[in-house]
Amino acid sequence: MGVVALDGIFEYEHPFVCTDAAVFTIKTIEPDSYRKLPETILRVLLYQRAVEPHMGKWCLPGGFLSIDELPEDNIRRKISEKSRVDKCWLEQLYTFCDLDRDPRARVISITYLGLMEEAESAKFDNEPIWFTVRHGTERHSDIQHEAGEHGAEHHNDSPHASGQHVDIYAPELSIDGVALAERDFGFDHYGIIKLALERLRSKIIYTDIIFNLLPREFTLTQMQNVYEAILGKKDQPANFRRKIMDMVSESGRHTADKGHRPAKLYTKR
Repeated sequence: MGVVALDGIFEYEHPFVCTDAAVFTIKTIEPDSYRKLPETILRVLLYQRAVEPHMGKWCLPGGFLSIDELPEDNIRRKISEKSRVDKCWLEQLYTFCDLDRDPRARVISITYLGLMEEAESAKFDNEPIWFTVRHGTERHSDIQHEAGEHGAEHHNDSPHASGQHVDIYAPELSIDGVALAERDFGFDHYGIIKLALERLRSKIIYTDIIFNLLPREFTLTQMQNVYEAILGKKDQPANFRRKIMDMVSESGRHTADKGHRPAKLYTKR
C-alpha cells in the first residue's frame, strides 16, 4: 500500500463540527377529578447557556465533535452531560451550515431528532429543562416553559408568524408559565426545533416512531393522546383505531384506574 500524502489537506481552512439534538417527550397531566380525562402535552429539552456567545439564551443540548468520536456518540455524551438524560432514541435530522450561524467561527452542526419515553423524562422533572410545545395554526408553534420554573424572560410583544418567518408565540399562558420568543434562543436552535417538529409530525403518520414515546404497555387512548399532542388536532376514536390497529397487539392485561372502567392494554406488534 502506498504512502498517503497529507500535506495538501492542511492548505485548506477547516470548519468546526458540532452536534445538536431536539429531544421530545410527552407529559401526562392528571386531572383534579376522576370525572375528567388526563391531558397529554408535548415537551422539548432545553438548557440555558451559561457562557458567551448567547449567554442566558435557551439552547438545545449539543457541543463540538472530538477528533476521535462519531457524531451520534458525541450527541449522546452531550445530552448526558448537560441534562443528565442518558436514554433516548435518536435519528439524524439535518446538517445546518449557514456561514454566520456561530459568531466565533465557521461551525457546521449535525442535528438529531430525539424521542424519550415519559417515565424516563420524569426522572428530571425538577430540573428547568423541559419546555411545553403547543401547536397553533398551520406553520405556527409555541414553546412554553414548564409552570413554576425560572430563567426565561416573558415577552408580550411577540409578533404573529407571517410568510417564511415564524415566531414562537404563546397566545395562552398558564398562570405560572413563561413563553419564549425566537429571540430567546441561541444560535439557530429555534430553526432546528421547527425542522425537528416537522419531521416528527410527518414520520408519526407513516412509521412506528410513536412507540419511542410510549411505555411498553399502553391503552389506545394513551396512544391517541400522544398522536394528537404532536399533530395538534383531534381525531375520532373509531377513525384513529382503524389507522393503528395493525401496529399493536393486545397484551391480555387491563388498567385498574379508579373511577373508570378498566381499559385494555396494548403493546407494539
